[in-house]
Amino acid sequence: MIWRFAILVALSILTVEAKKYSQKWEEQEQWQEFEEFLKWKKMRELREYQPQEMKYEKQRYEIRDMEKISERDQQPPVVPPPVDRAALMARFIVNQADWVSVATISTRKDIESYPTVNLISYSDGLLGNGSGVPYLYLTPLDYTAQDLARDNRVTLLMTLAQGEYCKSKQWDPMDPRCARVLLSGKMKPLKNESAELDLAKKVFFDRHPKLANMPPDHHFYFAKLKISTIAVLDTFGGPKYVTVRDYLHPPVDNVTAEFIRLFPVEFDENDSRQKYAPVSNMLNPVVRTV
Repeated sequence: MIWRFAILVALSILTVEAKKYSQKWEEQEQWQEFEEFLKWKKMRELREYQPQEMKYEKQRYEIRDMEKISERDQQPPVVPPPVDRAALMARFIVNQADWVSVATISTRKDIESYPTVNLISYSDGLLGNGSGVPYLYLTPLDYTAQDLARDNRVTLLMTLAQGEYCKSKQWDPMDPRCARVLLSGKMKPLKNESAELDLAKKVFFDRHPKLANMPPDHHFYFAKLKISTIAVLDTFGGPKYVTVRDYLHPPVDNVTAEFIRLFPVEFDENDSRQKYAPVSNMLNPVVRTV
């Protein structure tokens, strides 16, 4: 009898302790869940919280950027020279563009001796005041400089498709009226501590300031194109070949009216099918000797 009573008491005690333990466990779980909720709430507040000054500053930057974009869009595109002035057109394109397609003879083992092309930033001077001589910023780590180290013959292609002029006319980049120029010649590195090197640095970094702090171990250097031939395509009828002398010292007289008289337009100006009447090019005879 006593033994049974002792077992009953023991079971009662165990039941009570189990309930207490269960309650403590539930309370602990609830507390952990509450702590996790507090952490989640704090993280959410941190993500969503921004001081009003930071919000206002961000809004000011966004408004300022929008104003800049609006001002840029409202500014009319710079109008190139008339198409009867091929030398001026070539100078204009070279000055307006910021980057150039550079064609070299490849030294890569997989395409050795094949023509290859690269995109390189360049400058010939300040906008509206260029020299016509393109200065390139090259690194020996790039395959273009490696190609030029073996064979410095090169062709550069610049086009008005880079800017807003052709877009404003709704001309495709391949449309002959979306003017482009091909400059061929030899690429020459500039000598250290020369006046021309100082000039190249100034005109280049004025146009490309973010390239002023390239890694020293990339060994960037400046080079210029010694031009030998110039071809301009700025309208229908094929390319025009400009002498280097005329390119570097272009004529400034304007005979647009005479050009329009000799080359009447068949379609609207914005029509990509526009063609000129088949009349001999009296104003721009093809010059193949440079």
